[in-house]
Amino acid sequence: MPIDEKQGKILLTDTLMARVMEGDDQAFAELYQQSHYPVYCLLLAIVKNPATAEDLMQDTYLSVKKSIQNYVPQGKPLAWIFTIARNLAYMELRREQRRGTEDFSEHEDVESSDDISGVIDNIVLRNAMRILDEKERKIVLLHVVTGLKFTEISKAAEIPLGTVLSCYHRAIRKLHKSVNEEAQDA
Repeated sequence: MPIDEKQGKILLTDTLMARVMEGDDQAFAELYQQSHYPVYCLLLAIVKNPATAEDLMQDTYLSVKKSIQNYVPQGKPLAWIFTIARNLAYMELRREQRRGTEDFSEHEDVESSDDISGVIDNIVLRNAMRILDEKERKIVLLHVVTGLKFTEISKAAEIPLGTVLSCYHRAIRKLHKSVNEEAQDA
């Protein structure tokens, strides 16, 4: 399954999904390769924990493989995968609430790298996770981290384009305000 090299766009198709349905392991590998990063970002936006998001991403692809026969070709394979991922994430959040662990931040992995820019990126990411609501986190992570265009996010997340744009701009304003406040306090 190709990536449009000029635009870096993900090109998931119903044809690829049909190949996966037929049990083509190479097609499944292509599906995973092309979609795992946006799926991870979506899960991270929901659960706010890198380790949990990674586990849920793996569970998502196990579910995709198990339930591929339920896929109805509509030209939206990524939206279908996002739905599976989102459902698994919400189930995990409910399970954590029943256990009494509502704050996922206590489980977050600590950055062990000495790379300063990596540490700064980690701080910005944690700040974004804390400040932004779930929809804003999803949109920002999908756009900034995975490079998806707003129209692609709109299709994949099944959110109107206007909502995607307004949420993104609102989220960026919140992040700028937070950074400016922290700079003034320093």
